Amino acid sequence: MWASTSKYSNAALLGCLLLAASTGAAADAGQQPIELQLRPRVCTLADNDATCNTTVRAQWRSTKDESLCLVIVDQPHIRHCWEQHSEGLYSVEVAFSQDLVVQLRDTELDRVLASQAIAVIRKALQFRRKRRQPWSIFY
Repeated sequence: MWASTSKYSNAALLGCLLLAASTGAAADAGQQPIELQLRPRVCTLADNDATCNTTVRAQWRSTKDESLCLVIVDQPHIRHCWEQHSEGLYSVEVAFSQDLVVQLRDTELDRVLASQAIAVIRKALQFRRKRRQPWSIFY
């Protein structure tokens, strides 16, 4: 009888621990991160293009008021900040040849709160091999 009581009390203890852990995880999940969206998402370079020249549109939203700055990695001259806003929109003309990383940081620029990238795709000449040989007797 003692062994079965001990077995049930261990199961109850384990259940309580799992419930407490899942409640803590749910509390952490309740805190919504800052949402950052970029347009365009991809820049395709033609064969003769060296850089993407485009207008980047960054839009962010938060569930609470934030003081933050939008920065473009590797282009420190581009920076736009907001004080106590829950959303923001910023457009800037940019030229880049590698993937462009846009970050939302705190006003001291110490912490990255959100990050997105615009991928650069280089259009390459594609050489395809024919699927069958021209001398096939079944052709």
